Amino acid sequence: MHTVPVGSLETLLETLDYRRPAAAAHSRRVAVFARHLGVIIGLPSDEMATLVQAALVHEAGALVGRSATDLPGFQTWCGLSDDVDDVLWYATRRFDHHRHAPASARLLAVAHAFDELTSAREYHVPLSPESARMAIARDAGRRFCPMAVNVLVAARLEHCSAVDVRDAVAQPDGPAAVDADRLGGSRRLTIDYRFVTIS
Repeated sequence: MHTVPVGSLETLLETLDYRRPAAAAHSRRVAVFARHLGVIIGLPSDEMATLVQAALVHEAGALVGRSATDLPGFQTWCGLSDDVDDVLWYATRRFDHHRHAPASARLLAVAHAFDELTSAREYHVPLSPESARMAIARDAGRRFCPMAVNVLVAARLEHCSAVDVRDAVAQPDGPAAVDADRLGGSRRLTIDYRFVTIS
């Protein structure tokens, strides 16, 4: 039997696994996706650890029927930093209203949307990865950061291996599944402005 201290990130993740397995699986997939996106843009290791922790707990509010950002004392109880709190708060906000959001929050928002669109749910049929990328790209500059959308379009998240996310927290700078053909060293990422609308 594995025991963990009460009021820790591990306790929260085990509770989420037990009470809401679908939300826990979604959080793990989002953490893996966000980590791969962070590796592509070269996030520093401290920001990468913050991004992965925020991705792991972003659905923790499902335990009580509220958003994780609406739970007073939630971050303190789990031993999470204020940076994780900031990432969680900005990841749920529109990019065009909060252009100063940290890069990790922008990546988390895109990774979350990609998993929501490509996962089978009771209330909708999952989109193909290409259709999901197109849907997210349509909101670049409004709901999502154009830089984060560019990274999403360049990455092949559907080919991510199912790594243990606990190892990703311990080793945030691990290898990412990057399609080298789409990320040529001499080619800069560009926005396809057919999908970007400025309101």
